[in-house]
Amino acid sequence: MIRNASGTFSADVKIALIIADRRYELGHLGPDFALLGTAQDIAAEEGVIELNVDGQINASRVRFTSPITQQSRRFSFEAFAKVE
Repeated sequence: MIRNASGTFSADVKIALIIADRRYELGHLGPDFALLGTAQDIAAEEGVIELNVDGQINASRVRFTSPITQQSRRFSFEAFAKVE
């Protein structure tokens, strides 16, 4: 946890999409969708979404249910397996 200027704590959160050993920063993660940090075309059917909260990493294999394109940072997915 990180102490901010007001004296309260907040978590250090990092979210990434990993495809073929390449990491893409995610700006937002929902239950079945995510937003890329930067809009770009990514040609893939599956990947791994990694959520790192204060060093605790949870990762899930996902199958994309909408294309990842330059026109929109938003894409949808379905999770199908936890990564151990």
